[in-house]
Amino acid sequence: MLRTARGSRAMLAFLLTLAVTFSIGEAVGVPVTAFLIAFPVTVFCCAAISDDETRARIGKIAALSASAGAMFTLSALLHTSWVNHLVFVLVIGVAAYMRQYGGPWVPAGLAANVSYFFGAFLKPDIQMLHWQWIGVAVGAACALLVHQLVVPHRPWRRMQWSVGSIRMRMGALLAAAASPGGRNDGARLKRDLARVASAVTIAEAELENLPGGRLAHRPLAEALIAVLVLAERLALQVQDAPDGLGASDVRAALERLSRALICYTPVPHEGDVASIAAAIEDLERSLRLPPDMDAAKSMAAPPTDRKRPHLRSGIQSAAAAALAMVGGSMLSPDRWYWAVITVFVMFTGTYSRGQALAKSLKRVFGTLAGILAAMALVWLLHGKVHIALALMPLAIFFVFYAFVQSYTWMAFWITVTVGLLFLVMGRFTDTMMLLRLEETAVGALAGIIVAAIVLPKSTHTHAPEQFNDLLDATHAVIITALPRARLDRLHLTATLHDFEAKLSSLREAVEPLRFFPLARANDQRDRITRELVLLSYWVHEIALAVRQLDSAGIEQPPPQALQAAAATEKVIGRLRAPGYDETTTAEDDRPRSIPSDTVDPLKTISIACEGAGRALVNITRLITNRTVQSRAFRF
Repeated sequence: MLRTARGSRAMLAFLLTLAVTFSIGEAVGVPVTAFLIAFPVTVFCCAAISDDETRARIGKIAALSASAGAMFTLSALLHTSWVNHLVFVLVIGVAAYMRQYGGPWVPAGLAANVSYFFGAFLKPDIQMLHWQWIGVAVGAACALLVHQLVVPHRPWRRMQWSVGSIRMRMGALLAAAASPGGRNDGARLKRDLARVASAVTIAEAELENLPGGRLAHRPLAEALIAVLVLAERLALQVQDAPDGLGASDVRAALERLSRALICYTPVPHEGDVASIAAAIEDLERSLRLPPDMDAAKSMAAPPTDRKRPHLRSGIQSAAAAALAMVGGSMLSPDRWYWAVITVFVMFTGTYSRGQALAKSLKRVFGTLAGILAAMALVWLLHGKVHIALALMPLAIFFVFYAFVQSYTWMAFWITVTVGLLFLVMGRFTDTMMLLRLEETAVGALAGIIVAAIVLPKSTHTHAPEQFNDLLDATHAVIITALPRARLDRLHLTATLHDFEAKLSSLREAVEPLRFFPLARANDQRDRITRELVLLSYWVHEIALAVRQLDSAGIEQPPPQALQAAAATEKVIGRLRAPGYDETTTAEDDRPRSIPSDTVDPLKTISIACEGAGRALVNITRLITNRTVQSRAFRF
């Protein structure tokens, strides 16, 4: 739903800006191209800024607009080509470095790059620059108007949508588990579980936007984790059982609950699925509770992680941009900026050579597919410019809908948008679209070369860094969940959120292995991902069990639970030692997932602590033991 809101805002802001700039142009006798900078300003203000707090939103819009106007003006004033190119490289390097600080630096840096090459490409008349600044103001005002009034920020509504999405996706997971071939259809189970986990992650992110934040909505946060635990437990039980769920009555109960969740009818409480039904009802009931502002004020917000910016990001981005500029100019003196844009976007959120390679392939494949689609679309339109102009806002909507979901699809829709723009301008040719593909390939190649040569970092280096952070986050959850005093449920909620963020970072670090056509690389990635799923499950089981103890009035964890926690902490301490390599052979004696009818929290804690320790050891082996690594992991 958040992606839909982004795309809707971008599309509507584009239309509003078009109407306003056209009206102003007609009134004062100035062509609409005199306000062209207004369009990237308004689109990026809507797509890159999503703060729910009005003050923060206005501040970021102001920063983005000022950056866009300043860079557009600077580029327009620099008439010497080589000076313009040199400054552009410096702008890219500085923006890549500053965006590591987050906040307004991210949208401001994006706007600076786009606006600078806009000025270099358009070469506006210096005497008309004041109209472009009016365009900046119009774009910012239209974006703010859309943010505030047209598609306003409504955190509660987004949370309701998120809970509804969880319910629907849980229904799909239950249907997959209930199918006779549930165990054999592992891909479907993994997909449906990943969708439930993604919906829970989105809902947890939305908690921060509700009044009082996460701490004021602890019951809702705990209900989200409970639903995720039961989803993970069910998927693992189906995969681990030799004949799936086996009993037909269990499958029938799952099917009935699945239909009830999807069709929004009363959920049945039957046997083994009663816990899932109760968790969904508890989630929807928690959504209706008022925020506990006193609880939110009783605990200081945890300090944000200290920013650790590195010059490596800025140097790599600048070097790759310079190389792309040279290669792109050799292909076309007028369209070299396509190669540079590829480099800038490619190094956004990229930390290793593997990630750079994966992102470049996504960009090239998305661009190629977009070119084919644009050619087909232009052929169908037969030069009908008004239809192409009407389709452009829709294409922009899909660009930003795919902004978070899929980089490949984002590149696809950007290319379709470019094709429609050239059709409207009367410049569309097959040769032009082929040139776009060539420039994109040049930019991708430049990025790969720089990532491999200039201050390189391999996946083998990056993944252990993320794993160390995950070890620290897991340790924090263990000591918070099982303290030698009364459980602090607010603190546990916060540490679980940090654990999930670190888990996601490690998953992203090993994701590039999927793009290497090597069986061993894919096997290593699949095995690490499997262990991460298991680690997530065991940690969530621990959190759910200690809350059950706390709800039963047990103020201090029993010795059995503390001993299990101590054993896991000892494992984490051993794995966290600098330079530690896990060289033992893998043993498939991990504990089974907790049965649905288990009601003893102490037994759950003991099993889950052992399972979490075993998963961490296996992840360490896959990351540090060279005998089980693929060659792609060291790229």
